[in-house]
Amino acid sequence: MKKITLLVSFLLVVFAGIAQDIHYSQFYASPLTLNPALTGINSCNYRVGVMYRSQWSSVSADPYTTPSISFDINNVLQRIVKTGTLSLGALVLNDKAGAGDLSNLTVAGSIAYQRPLSASRRLNLSIGIQPGYVQKKVDFSKLTFENQFNGQTFDPTLSSQENFEDKFGYFDLNAGAYLTYDFGKKSSVFVGGSIFHIIPPKETFLNSADNKLGMRIVGHGGVKIGVTDKLDIIPQVLYMSQSKATEINLGLSLQYFINPDVALIIGAYDRLGDAIIGMAAVEFKRVRLGFSYDVNTSSLKDVSNGNGGFELSLSYTGCLGGFVLDKPIMFCPRY
Repeated sequence: MKKITLLVSFLLVVFAGIAQDIHYSQFYASPLTLNPALTGINSCNYRVGVMYRSQWSSVSADPYTTPSISFDINNVLQRIVKTGTLSLGALVLNDKAGAGDLSNLTVAGSIAYQRPLSASRRLNLSIGIQPGYVQKKVDFSKLTFENQFNGQTFDPTLSSQENFEDKFGYFDLNAGAYLTYDFGKKSSVFVGGSIFHIIPPKETFLNSADNKLGMRIVGHGGVKIGVTDKLDIIPQVLYMSQSKATEINLGLSLQYFINPDVALIIGAYDRLGDAIIGMAAVEFKRVRLGFSYDVNTSSLKDVSNGNGGFELSLSYTGCLGGFVLDKPIMFCPRY
């Protein structure tokens, strides 16, 4: 491959960064990208969620954006599944980055099975799998290469003479498990683990390269502590590892119930070595709206002036045909 003289930093993202997955600061607001076993775990029957993340607008004129939408439902085939609960879900996300519009379109479905492990129903387990299809593409017409320089200026009509494919796709498979234990009227401990890209796919725009996407290992957990009837404290931790990259995110959130229908949530988290995250959310009946902002603490802060990224999350939990749970199937973690 000939040397590319312009937009080197972007192409480094294309050839090296594509091997890293997307991530949300409000990780529990996007359960199907965190752990397939969280499918169907909500306070009623079904859940619709929308996420939007934008980052690096202070560094690049073309910031990284990650919108997604998900849907999941529990108690599917309840007449057939007698000993537990079967849940189904679907996820669509479209990550876009850089001047060349590098995009990652993921469409996935998930299935999870939940059941109590104790007669008291205090200890509960969920396991889930998530098959999907991923397509990544880039618009090379928006990039400039050495061979397009005609001696005076860059001519985009000239061939780049680079051996690239502008898109590729692959089948993907993820799986996970999630365990909760209720140790009080309003208190629970929860822990989960998931593996993404169980069958590591080939992921490259270069015809001559054989780059494979590494498995992403995820561990997450926390404790919900009911301090009073109106106040909950929820410390949490998230660990992710993929290839040579590691992410640890830890912190806590406070949830205060103004009345049974309205709750306010604030939280602070530290993605170690990368960013400090502040978040706030409001919940009205079954609608939850959240906002978070990352303040960059890595070496990139000298360029970004500390500006990282913001996220918006919106979810609605509903009940079909008057379906109401006396008690949620399992504790549903929240950011």
